[in-house]
Order: sequence, then C-alpha cells, then structure tokens
Amino acid sequence: MIGLNLSNTFIAVALILIVIRIMYKRLKRGLKGQQFKTSRLLRTPVIYLFLLIFFMLAFIGNIDYMAIILAICILGIIPGLAFGERVTFFDSDGKIFYKRSPYLLSIWAVAFIIRISFEFIYPNNLSIQFIIDALLAVTLGLIIGESLRAYRKYKQYIEERNSFIY
Repeated sequence: MIGLNLSNTFIAVALILIVIRIMYKRLKRGLKGQQFKTSRLLRTPVIYLFLLIFFMLAFIGNIDYMAIILAICILGIIPGLAFGERVTFFDSDGKIFYKRSPYLLSIWAVAFIIRISFEFIYPNNLSIQFIIDALLAVTLGLIIGESLRAYRKYKQYIEERNSFIY
C-alpha cells in the first residue's frame, strides 16, 4: 500500500473532489432534466465504449475474456431498455428537455464509485480488473439500452406534440 504523505494526500483529495463533482453534475442534470440532443444519446455510450476498450487493452490477446465482457455488456442492454421506460420529456421555453431514469442514475452512481475505488485501491490486481471491466460493460449496456428507449420515446413525444398543434 502506498504510504500517505502530503503529496499523496493532496492527490487523493483532488481525485475525490473531481469524482464528487462529476457525480453531482450527472445526477443533477439527469434528475432535473437537460435539453434533449440526439448527439448526447450517442456521445455517452461512445465514451463508455472507449473507456471499456482502454481498460481491456491489458487483455487484448485473451478472446475468452473479451467475449465474456462483451456478453456482459449485451446483457446490460436488457435492463437498460426496461428502466429506460422511465425517461420523461417536457417542454421549457420552447425547447425539449428530458429526465433520465432515477433507477439507472442510481446504478450508474454506485458502479462509478465502486469502479473508481477499486482502480485506486487495487491497481495491479487482475481479478479486480475483471470486476472493473464487468462494471464498465454493464454500465455501457445500461446506457445503450436507456439511449435506445429514450430515442424511441423522443420520437413518440414529437409525434404527440405535433398532433396537438394541427
């Protein structure tokens, strides 16, 4: 274990503050609503996909490992679709906003905390690396499922909104 000195303590505190800031912003925007953009539905899964690929680089030659992680990701899409049903849309100042599923936001927050904690507590443990990759894969699947459901609900919202105008 790394000994705590002033430099390490400062880095740890800085990282904790960054993680808290990221979580606060994501949870606040997700629960209170943010302006809907199709690009946002695509951007988040792509970022998580790149993160997953980055963390799996250590296992690039292990086809079984990669297949298991991919299967976990695909399995995560199913609950993402189900919980994505809780995405809601609303108008504000002539713009369309949406709120994310509180269940998925909770799962994301817990997985995020566990992943970040494990990465710093057990940096060289391959078993823990599998848990980190699996959590990232499940989260990616959940986000993909929620994004697919949100886009479908967005199309329905637009159709219903336009039917009231005419």
